[in-house]
Amino acid sequence: MTDVGVFLPDGTPFPFWDDTTTYTRVCHVAQEHHQASDDGPGSEERPFATIGRAAEVLQPGEKVVVHRGIYRECVRPARGGEGPDRMIAYETSGGDVIVCGSEAWSPQLEPSQGWDLGSLPYGVTVWTGALPEEWFVGYNPFLARNFSSEYTTFTRDWTPEETHVFLLRRGMIFVDGRPLKQVLRASDLGSTDGAFWVEDPGLRVHLRLWNDADPRDVSFEVTVREQVFAPTVRGLGYIRVSGFRFQRAADGIPVPQRAMVSASGGHHWIIEDNEVRWANACGIDVGNETWHRRDVLPPEVAGRHIIRRNYVADCGICGIAAVRNNTHTLVEDNVVERIGDKAIERIWETAGLKFHEGDGVLIRRNVFRHIRHAPGLWLDYLNRNTRVTGNVIGDIEAIHGGIYLEVSHAANAIDHNILWDIRGGGRPGAGTGINVDTGERAVVAHNLLAKIPDAYAVSANLAQKERIVGGRVGLCRRHRIVNNLFFETPHRILLARAADNTSNCNLFDQRDDPTSLCIVYPEPSALLDLEAWREYYDYDRSSRQAWVQVEFDLDALLLTLTVEGEIPDCLPVPTLHDEREGLTPGPVPIGPGRREYRIQAGRPVSVRPERTR
Repeated sequence: MTDVGVFLPDGTPFPFWDDTTTYTRVCHVAQEHHQASDDGPGSEERPFATIGRAAEVLQPGEKVVVHRGIYRECVRPARGGEGPDRMIAYETSGGDVIVCGSEAWSPQLEPSQGWDLGSLPYGVTVWTGALPEEWFVGYNPFLARNFSSEYTTFTRDWTPEETHVFLLRRGMIFVDGRPLKQVLRASDLGSTDGAFWVEDPGLRVHLRLWNDADPRDVSFEVTVREQVFAPTVRGLGYIRVSGFRFQRAADGIPVPQRAMVSASGGHHWIIEDNEVRWANACGIDVGNETWHRRDVLPPEVAGRHIIRRNYVADCGICGIAAVRNNTHTLVEDNVVERIGDKAIERIWETAGLKFHEGDGVLIRRNVFRHIRHAPGLWLDYLNRNTRVTGNVIGDIEAIHGGIYLEVSHAANAIDHNILWDIRGGGRPGAGTGINVDTGERAVVAHNLLAKIPDAYAVSANLAQKERIVGGRVGLCRRHRIVNNLFFETPHRILLARAADNTSNCNLFDQRDDPTSLCIVYPEPSALLDLEAWREYYDYDRSSRQAWVQVEFDLDALLLTLTVEGEIPDCLPVPTLHDEREGLTPGPVPIGPGRREYRIQAGRPVSVRPERTR
């Protein structure tokens, strides 16, 4: 899919834009340069020592080039640009530029005394050390807890383990680059190695290394800053951030969303080619922080962000987030993985990507994989005219499954995606492939839904049938589930309403046909096979069953499909505005025999020509 002719569900082309600035001044930051000083001119010969100094002086039409080094600071842009041709840019010279929210810690450790440390194995020592007070000016993440008052209602039926996550501190300790696990009580150290506990008032920690190694032989990093790149001034626009390695921030569990890298309610940001890793909670946010803020941008200005080619990983709650402020935002070619290790999914703010009220958003060619306690992608209520296309979502274990489209009345499209190995983690009904919850006019087309054992591959349900948003309840009407390929999905499709929906031209593998389809209303609900689904509800008349085998290497992104049997003819889907003929079910062309594709930046590229078995 090129940038020409990429349509949103309402038929309008997506409004692409980009940085067209001819930069009139280039500042330099080079921490390792022998003449680096924030008192200098910021030239290549006499560069600034900190990125923050450049952020103070940059004007529209100017950029800073940051050279290799470890920059232990939070960059606070003082101003934004004035348009695509008058942006302010932060970019790297191509060297290894790390901007981090942590400090190197060289403690004077001694054996911990005076605390109940639990039943320690024989010969094991718990160590303790003081954190320097000067690190914590205005913010101490080892004093601040994860807890957010927004979620007191959600915690009423939580397990003790879920509640404990909220009571933990926001600070993290890394040993040789690997994070220790924080425990709630000192006595938990007796049964947990690779862990630490924080003593009040947040200036002393007690720790026990993996395999009870001697901590005097390792290096420590301690998170001290909430964010790493975020303006203090809200609403700045036309800022580009390119090529950095952002690491280790001590942000709190949302809401508010105050991520490691944050646009602080701004507009027209380009966040590209960065590594964003090891946020306590969220990696990137481009929204309004919370739905309670009133100092937000008008709709004609808001959003319009570009988030592309980033690597976002190892964030405790969410990879990429936006509470509103996302109109015509483009999210493309990112890899988001290993999200959700806080194991607190029922805060309902977790996901590889989570946008509230997506408005004309295009999410394409991303990879969301190896995610726990969080869906791959979540579009939270009143989304409209948003398209999710050409993504890979795999190895997800979550209540809401792979893609969750929640309570949205307007048309949205989920097409040409690969959903692979989506599981529910043992919760009844959890782990849906594509979950369309209490809305209307969703298009689910040309997706591969494979290895989804625990819940429906596609569920157009009324789970929140009494919830009122946008002035009314959701209806589960006018959904279109067409041209999809199903493999090893014992629960194929659920439709909450028997009438006013469409399901057709899908290709099902020959496995698991009995009770694989479900109609909920009118009651009583009906579990059906394909024959009854067709005869009594007139669905999938043109769909087919065939012998299908699918293999997918999620890390190498190598997809192999073998089909033997009749393949249905696919009808064009009006919402996708693609009138090509000869299309086949699923996201890639299929035919009799075996075909291999490598997914490159979300695009399927044929590896070998088709051949018979």
